Amino acid sequence: MKQTNLLSEIIKIQSSKPFHFTLSIDGNTYRLDDVIISEKSTGVTKKTVRGGVYVSDKFVHQINASIFDSDFANSSSNFMLGPNFEFKNLRINIDNGIGKWNAVSIIVNLVSSVQKQSKTELTMNIIKIYKK
Repeated sequence: MKQTNLLSEIIKIQSSKPFHFTLSIDGNTYRLDDVIISEKSTGVTKKTVRGGVYVSDKFVHQINASIFDSDFANSSSNFMLGPNFEFKNLRINIDNGIGKWNAVSIIVNLVSSVQKQSKTELTMNIIKIYKK
């Protein structure tokens, strides 16, 4: 099954019977809440290298989610472009998946992190999706 087909199926299922996701970073695991997976326009007209750092296409699949864990907020800048010279690939797993869904991993880059009083809101670009 191709990446885009797998992602399309996840988006379809997520709208009716949501999966539970966890984000794994450097041996730590964080539960993701309020997960929304979508396709966004990037504003470029053709595949291009942005800022000499990463490749951007006309569209990107994104995951928006929240983490209610203050430990994550303290270390989120370690994973983003900006404070660092390159993105760190992060892995998201489906926790309540049955059958083929319990073996799916999504590789993402954290592109935005907004810290609020009780949570951190994340925007992540999907880089790769695969079955383990």
